[in-house]
Formats: sequence, structure tokens, C-alpha cells
Amino acid sequence: MRLSLLDGVFAVQYTTLTAGPFLVAFLLVLGASAPQIGLVGALPLLGGLLQPLGAEIIRRRGGHRKGLLVTAALVDALLWSVSLAAVIWLSPGAALITVLAVITVQQGALAFAGTAWTSLISDLVPVRLRGRYFGTRNFVANGFGAITAVVAGWAVRVAPGDPIPVFLVCFGIGVLSRLVSIRYLARQQEPAPDRIPPGTFLARFRRPFGDLAFRRYLTFGAAWGFGIWFVAPFFTVYMLEEAGIGLHSVMLFTAAGTVSNLLGQRVWGRICDTYGDKQVMSLSGLTVALQPLWWIFTASSGPGFYLIVLLSITGGFAWGGFTLATGNLMMRLAPADGKTPFFATQAAVGGSFGAAGSLLGGVLAGILLGTPGFASLDLLDGLKTLFVLSFLIRTLAWLLLLRVPDPVRRKRLRGVYVIRDTVRSLNPAHGFGPNSGLFLSGRSRPERNSR
Repeated sequence: MRLSLLDGVFAVQYTTLTAGPFLVAFLLVLGASAPQIGLVGALPLLGGLLQPLGAEIIRRRGGHRKGLLVTAALVDALLWSVSLAAVIWLSPGAALITVLAVITVQQGALAFAGTAWTSLISDLVPVRLRGRYFGTRNFVANGFGAITAVVAGWAVRVAPGDPIPVFLVCFGIGVLSRLVSIRYLARQQEPAPDRIPPGTFLARFRRPFGDLAFRRYLTFGAAWGFGIWFVAPFFTVYMLEEAGIGLHSVMLFTAAGTVSNLLGQRVWGRICDTYGDKQVMSLSGLTVALQPLWWIFTASSGPGFYLIVLLSITGGFAWGGFTLATGNLMMRLAPADGKTPFFATQAAVGGSFGAAGSLLGGVLAGILLGTPGFASLDLLDGLKTLFVLSFLIRTLAWLLLLRVPDPVRRKRLRGVYVIRDTVRSLNPAHGFGPNSGLFLSGRSRPERNSR
């Protein structure tokens, strides 16, 4: 668990500097269009379609996962050398096409790594500690990520003339961080191999659809992924292109959301363990579903600008709980034996619908950006129309979440309890003591990993 935390710290530096708003800003500098941004948002999700293949590779390896995880992560990181060389030696147009092609290939490696990591970590962390452990892990890792986001945005802003060299340096630092992360992955102890039931490839991947509880989870995940990724890549495009907000401010918003997320992790982890993952998903998911609706009132100055700050903070806090609970609930719903095909199926289904949402959003964004006054109301000009559509889709998906069974019966979670626990958890008198133990060396007594 300590090695996994250290891996997470450096892995977050990698994703902060090579994905998300920072990558979108870099692609815009290279001349990427709105549909191309939508494609980039869809590629990681389309990569999820390869996760069933990753599960089959794990089965043929006798259930061992660490080798596939380390190899796939290494391939993903080293492929950045091709992108960096293309930007240095090729014209902007050719470099953009090359970078997009490399990102496409990288998603295959990331899909294999994702399958192996999810299955491995579900065995490493005892079920009764998952909420608190992942809350602490995300708290520490995202704390470093927030600092990285601010520094990277500042570096691009103060760059004299062409910002591309600064982007390249940041990408290089990100890759070095990933190599350190891989070193910790390689040192990770692998528990007993996953016992995948015998049968044909198709039979193993029919099991998740035959399980009523998991099928409802898949249905929710498909609708939710479509609604989220329908607009997710375009918040950054909106701020940079429509609102005229600089990259430094955008990265500050990202950092504010990350800080809020990591502070929330101190709250949500224990709430998951106390009230159950399903209730945390329902409460935090409703907040996330409403987020795009408030974005139609944002602007580049005045109250609309400060609304972006508020949305970054509240959204980061809500996403902290939702992401934490989603993974935990999936691990609870999957069977103890043969869980890898369940995780791979979820990634494939959610990824395919999320990719469809991102691609469709990219097409609509291209139309909206090229057609001033597309909507009859000034309030909904441009990309704000996407925000309203995303709100409607997310709300429908949230209703599907209510049909997913809760494997653990706990007392009812109310919003006031979250506020209460937030005040308690963020008490400065507590300091960071509860988190520091994971960095200390020494051998701890093994715990029985019971479900």
C-alpha cells in the first residue's frame, strides 16, 4: 500500500503534465480544431475497448498482472519521445497529426495497464480499508499534482515568444516522473493470481451482463460516461477560446479543483466506509450532474469569472467522492473470483459510450464555434449549448444510478453529515499526521484480505 501511494504521487505528475487542460492547451497552440479536441477526449475511452483483451492476456499468463502492468506503462511513457521529436523536427501541421497518432497508440498501452492495475489493487487493499486508503492516496498524490499544475501554467505564461519549448520541457519532466512511478510498480508485491473461471472468451465476458446488479451498474456507467465526456474536453476550450481566459488562470482553476478534491478525499474516504459507496455516489453525483448548468452563467470577468472559481472548488470536492466511491462499488459488485473480466467489461462499455459522447460533442462544438448566435438566446451562444445538453444527459444517468443495488446496507447519508465531517476532518489541529505513516519505512503486520 505504501508503494502504491508513492507510485500514485509520481503518476499524477505525469498525467498533470501530459493530459487534461495542459494537453488541450498544447494542441490548440499546434492548431487543433474542436473535432480534433473531441477525438483526443474520446481516445482514452476507446482504449477501454481493449481492456477485455488485456483480461485475456492476464488469463493466459496464469492470472499474473504485474508484468503486463509494468510493460504497458513503460511503453506508454516512452512513446512520448516520438511526439517530442515530431514537434521539434516537423511543421506544426505534421507535428499535430503525429502527436494525435501517438496518443492513439498510447491508449492501447494504457488500456492494458488499467486492466492489470484495477485487478491488482483490488486484491492488495482490504475491503474494509479501501475508502480511507484511497482517500489518503488521492489526497497526497493530488496535492503534488495541484502544485505541478500551477507551476506549469505559470511557466507557459511567462515564456517569451513561442510557448512550445516550455510545453516540451514540461512533457519531458512528466515522462521522467512516470519512469519513477514505474519503478515503484515494479517493486510492488503481487498477491495470489486472479482465479479466472474456465470457459471460452465470450462466455467469460457474458458473465458481467448476466449478473443483474453489475448489469445495472454497466447501464448507469454507459449513460454517465456519455454525459460526462460529451462536454468534458470543452470546458478548457471554452475558457481559452470563447471566454479569452489565459492558460495560467485555467491551470489555477485546475489547481483549485485539485486542492478541493484532495481536501475532500480526507472526508469522503471515511464517509464511504461509514455510509457505503452507493450513497456517496448518489450525493456527489447529483452535484456533478448540476455542474454544467451553472457554467452557462460564467464569463471572463465580474461575477461570472468568480463563478468559475466556485465551480472549480465545488466540482473538485464532489468528483473526489464520486470517483472514490465508483471504483469501490465496482470492486464490491464484482465476484471474488474472476473479477478481471468484470473490470474489463465495465471499462469497455463505459469507454465506448464516453468516446461516442466526446466525438459527438466535438462535432457539435465545431458547429457552434463556427456559427455565432447558433441559439436564439445570447446566454446559450457557442459552447454553452453543450453545457445544457450535458446537464440533461447527466441528470438522466443519475436517475439510472438509483436503480443500482447497494451491496452494503448502512444508515442514510444526508448532506449535513458531509458538512459536519468536512469541518471535523479539516481541523488544522489534526495536521497531516494520519497521512504521514504511509511514507514511513518498516514492516507492518499483514492483514487478512477478506471480502
